[in-house]
This record gives sequence, structure tokens and C-alpha cells, in this order.
Amino acid sequence: MTRQGRWTRRALLQLVGTTLATASAVRILPRAAHAGSQPGRGAWAALEQQLQGRLLTPQLPWRNATAAVLKKLRNPFWIQEQPEGLQSTGWLGGWTAVASTRAIAAESAADLAAGVRFARQHRLRLVVKGAGHDYLGRNCAPDSLLLWTQPMQGIRVHEAFMPQGAPAGTAPLQAITVQAGVRWLDVYAAATAAGRYVQGGGCTSVGACGGFILGSGFGSFSKRYGSGAAGLLEAEVVTADGQIRRVNSHQDPDLFFALRGGGACSFAVLSSITLLSHPIPTRLGLVTGGVQASDDAAYRELIEAVLRFYPSHLDNPHWGEQIQFNPDNRLGFLLTALDLPDAQVRSSLETLLAPFRAQPDRFRVAPEFTFMPFADIWNAEAWERMKPGMVTRDDQPGAPQGRFWWDGNQGEVGAFWNSYDSLWIPTQALKQRPDQVADAFFNASRHRGFTFQINKGLSGEATEARQRDLDTALHPDCYEAAALVICASAQQYRYPGLAGHEPDIAQGRRDANQVQQVLATLRQLFPEAGTYSNETDFFLKQAGPAQWGPHLKRLQAIKRRVDPSNLFRVHNGIGTLNS
Repeated sequence: MTRQGRWTRRALLQLVGTTLATASAVRILPRAAHAGSQPGRGAWAALEQQLQGRLLTPQLPWRNATAAVLKKLRNPFWIQEQPEGLQSTGWLGGWTAVASTRAIAAESAADLAAGVRFARQHRLRLVVKGAGHDYLGRNCAPDSLLLWTQPMQGIRVHEAFMPQGAPAGTAPLQAITVQAGVRWLDVYAAATAAGRYVQGGGCTSVGACGGFILGSGFGSFSKRYGSGAAGLLEAEVVTADGQIRRVNSHQDPDLFFALRGGGACSFAVLSSITLLSHPIPTRLGLVTGGVQASDDAAYRELIEAVLRFYPSHLDNPHWGEQIQFNPDNRLGFLLTALDLPDAQVRSSLETLLAPFRAQPDRFRVAPEFTFMPFADIWNAEAWERMKPGMVTRDDQPGAPQGRFWWDGNQGEVGAFWNSYDSLWIPTQALKQRPDQVADAFFNASRHRGFTFQINKGLSGEATEARQRDLDTALHPDCYEAAALVICASAQQYRYPGLAGHEPDIAQGRRDANQVQQVLATLRQLFPEAGTYSNETDFFLKQAGPAQWGPHLKRLQAIKRRVDPSNLFRVHNGIGTLNS
């Protein structure tokens, strides 16, 4: 194991014993079984006796919050250390954060299995929370049992990993196994120390073994390495019958397919996952800053130039992250360049920017370039030295040295969402009708700013990564997409039910309308475009086809087989599309 985790001898023995017991003793309750009653004290006490971890009675951390607690609620890592800590607090007209009846602070797969069996036996709603980043409220529910995986912190680096059940002659792979509570920052630290890289999420505090992978998952370098789901080699899971299973492309390949992008908490509970690792890249370039246009006509000209430039210059495995289109006629850059010479990064952007530099009366061109060894990307000191203000350190007493989050992610902490939506923009449209797309982008930007996230459009994906992605449940629209457009609005540090800190409903409705106008404008040009299931509208119409396209029927068939009583259900997940 790379660093201290919770995989103790006791946990392993308990895991084996539980697996053998559940194989013969568990049965699915009939659909007509009584539902709705809460277990009594004796039942909860019996559950607690089965656990290696703790059985808790959680509450929302902002309930009756003091000034000191409100300050702590600005730290995503502190939030995650609370059993019912959620980074999002609700969605206007959609969901509101609520505490579960009980929570299992799970320390092993056996703890998770005990929770699954208990929830099924007592007809309890079951929810799962690791880092607590979900926008759509899929990690909380009233009158529920919460499986809180944060205590499960084991990480193991493999020089030669072999999936269980692989046929003779299968070549071993370099990989990393992480338990269900591990965050991406810790995975990256372990990978970097081993001279490796794992494709995960860009936000350092997001959980590595949870909704990110289950929902496909994109990172800054997905054009080179593919989606997070494509890197999944094997998963240890607890299925709805309470059994602990290890699934991969050789053992239950259908369930494995569903776990690779079929949606959060819909098919099984993840206990640990093993991810493909890659040789660490050598160089990272970061482009920030942007271009300010003097008026609407100049901005419309700039938009079309960017859209024409993109397919031939940025739609390839070297580039990632996003371009921002704003209502104040400003175009912003937050682009990453992987393993390109510094001079080439500059010259590539200068091809776009030179004509605008030549018109200083109409355009203020101000890109900023930062270059570093890739191994420093997860090093807070390096960022503080080279680009102050880029990161915020975790200043809690006892926090691991160097733990940080990106300053750009601060706006998601304590967010009450007014609205959020996304859709993929096809690359062919940029090539064949850039003027029409530019008109749509300009008109949309009159309502509200939005981001053009090129790392979440895989039309320029590396061939090797594409082959892995084709084996996942990712919506095929992504493969032909230049980028994913995202538009969102939130009220920060708003907590429903906390006097003086309630969301402003009237303001929320106004902002939500702006988001909806942006997406409506773009959907006039792309009416059938799919969406990314982890970053989409709570009120999504035709949610199944929009999230999974042609994979939907296969996913529904797998769901019926592995979870016939629909124990694992979340909003707009495979098990609730008709509800």
C-alpha cells in the first residue's frame, strides 16, 4: 500500500466471511413487502454489532451553525469530514439537503454490505456519499440510511496488475487501486511519486471512487487519456443482494459496462476501484487571461475566429480545459497544453490572436502563460511561486501538508444551485457552419456567460484512449463533440433552513431563467445534442436518451438483472426514469 489506509487484517477477514455468508443466506425481498416503517432500536443495535466502522445519527453541518462553523463551511475538505457534509446545499425547485436517519461510517466492504442488506430488509432508502460533490442531490434523501465511505482511505500502486479471472496470457498493467473515500489529490500524489499518471477529475477534493467514475468522468487531459470510466480496470462492489463482488471485463462484463458511465449509485456500491496508470507527462502549459472586445460587432467577430481556429489547432490530445464566453464581450482562457514545447504553445495561440493584436482600438489582447514540469501540478508551493492566487491551502489544524484546492473551484463550495445545464457541440458544425454557431454563441452570451469545455468533448481524442472509451456507457455524442458547453448559476453560502442564510428565491428564479435562455438558444441549433450526466439539468427532459443515447436499453436490462427491487435509485438514474 502506498500510504496508510484502512485495509487491516481484521477488515480483510471480515470481508471474506461476509462474502461467504451472503452467497448462501441473502435473498431478494418480494416487491410487495411492507415499506415505509423505520427500524426499531433493536434492529439498529444489531446492525451496529456487525460493523467495523461506526453507526452515526448525522445532521447537516450548518444546522444551528455558529459563526465559527460557517467559516469552516468554506473549506471543502472540512465539509467532507462531516458525515452529512455536502458541498451543494440544494437546487431551486428541485432538491434541498437533508440528513439521513442513520449513517454508517464504513471502513470496509463488509460494512457496506451490511448496510445494503439492512436497507433491503427494512425497505429503507439507501444513499451513498464519499466526498459529497454531487450537484443533483443524489447523495442525500430523507428517512434514509447513508453509506458514508470517507473513512476508506487505502491506496495501492501496482507494477503489474492482473484483473481477477483474466485468461492465461493476459498482459499485466500498471495500475492504482483506491478505496471508496479517497480524493483525487491523494491519488495524484501517489501516482506522481511512482512516476505515473491516472486520468481523474481536475478538482482536487472530488472523490476518486464514486460518482465521478460511475458518471463517466472527465479531467483536464481527457483528450489524451480518455474518460475516467475508460480507465477503470476492475471494481470491488456490493450488489443489491448484499454480496461483495469483483467485476471487470472478464467477470460480469455487463455490470462492469454499467459501472463505466451508467450513472451514479444505480447498479452497485463501490468499495474500491483499480485504475489504469500511464507514464507521467513531462511538461504542462497553462494559458489564462483573454481578449476584451470593444463592442458587440467586434465580439461577434472574435467568437467566429475562435470557433474556426479550434478544430485545426486545439482539437487534439495536447489541449484541454476551457474557453469562456462572457456577456461583457470578454473571451477568457483557461487552457492546458500537455507535453508541447513552450514556444509552440505561444505560437499556436498567436496564430489566433495576431489579427486582433493588430487592432488595439477594438481588442485588448492579454493572454498569460505559465509553464512547469508536470510533476509539479499537484504541488501547492509550486503554484504559489509561479502563479499566486491559483490555489487555496487547507489551513485546518492537522491537515496534511500541501493539501489544497483550486481557487476556481471555491465558487462551488456551499452552492445552492439556481440552474445548471450542459450539451455537447459537434466539431463538424464548427467546420461546416462556423458562422451559424458563432451567431448562436453570441446570442446566448447576451443572456449569461458560459464555458466551452474542450476536455469534455472527445472528437480530438488520442486513438488509444478512444478504443478504451468505446467500451464504456458514455453517450456517443461526446466522441464527435468539440466541447461540452456548461452554463450554471448558484448562490454561494446559502443554506436552506438556516435563518439569515436562506437562498434568495426571487434572485434564483431570475438567474435560472438566464441559464435556461442560454441553453435554449444553443438547442435551437443543436436540438438533439446529448448531455453529461454528472453536470446536467435537474429538470432534464428525456433524461435517458439525453444522458446515454443508444446505450439506454442495455443499461436498463442490466439494471433489471442486478437490482430487480430498485434498491439503488437516484434522481434521473436508470432506475427512476419513468417515475
